[in-house]
Amino acid sequence: MSGDIKSAGKKPALTVRMKKIQGKHVWPYIFVLPFFVIYLAFNFYPIIYSFVISLTEWSGFGESKFVGFANYVNIFTKDPYFLKSIGNTLIFMAFDIPIVIIGGILLAAILNSSLLKGSSFLRLATFSPYITIPVAIGVLFSLLFDWNSGMINKILVGVGAIDSGINFLGVPALMRVVIILMICWKYLGYHMIFFNAGILGIPTELYEAADVDGASGFTKFTRITIPMLRPIIEFLIIMNIIWGFQLFDEPKVLLSPWTSASGGAGTVGGSKRAALTAIWNLYDTTFGTQMQYGKGAAIAYGLFIFISVFSGVALLIINRNKRKGEI
Repeated sequence: MSGDIKSAGKKPALTVRMKKIQGKHVWPYIFVLPFFVIYLAFNFYPIIYSFVISLTEWSGFGESKFVGFANYVNIFTKDPYFLKSIGNTLIFMAFDIPIVIIGGILLAAILNSSLLKGSSFLRLATFSPYITIPVAIGVLFSLLFDWNSGMINKILVGVGAIDSGINFLGVPALMRVVIILMICWKYLGYHMIFFNAGILGIPTELYEAADVDGASGFTKFTRITIPMLRPIIEFLIIMNIIWGFQLFDEPKVLLSPWTSASGGAGTVGGSKRAALTAIWNLYDTTFGTQMQYGKGAAIAYGLFIFISVFSGVALLIINRNKRKGEI
């Protein structure tokens, strides 16, 4: 009786098979653990810490002063540049997104035409601006549109279109046009690659059936190609909204103080801050002329709100049109 009680009180020893099974369950967690540690250290913690900073007044040195949500209130009500930078960014996006998407579709369709020779080289040439570093792009357009020695002004003067050089980077409206051209030149080839892959993935049977029905090339393009590219178009619209709010490198280099092209060099955002983008304003507030880390963190979260709202609205419109069968 006592032996039974002792044996009942003891835990059964793990068999070799059970140990192996438990070991198999542990190893996946061990391998995944480094990812979670790195994510928490370099992603999650900075997100939380930046929000804490946004509730303070801090220059990056010394002690910080807790101000609550005052930074958020100020950027929307008292900061003259936050909403202006958002407006500038939306202007660029309003022109850039339709141009690169429509242009990318047309360019991909042309490069996939059986009548075109050397399409592989043209694809590479069109895509190459995308892999060019932003600094080089900014310098290139700065030299092209230089007031005194730029190639564009030289051509216009040479053909007699103008008498003297135009200050493209000193006039707000022209400055925006140059930036729009620069962004479209860079990203057109990137969009072309996506649409090229989409066109190659369309079943040829659809075009053959359309040929049997006597459909024209325009009809096949609008009734087959465009609808089949709809998922890619939707994806690129959302991504362009996100990328648009991140525009920074190219305009900043284009209007850098050391380039002779920028009339009124040294002004953040160019003349009348017409080229001040959302991220450029964030950078200048946090690390540039103002050195206000708390306000900069609040601007970052404000941008997150704008990106979320505009992306969400775009998704709602896309889904609504899907249900209606319009796209």
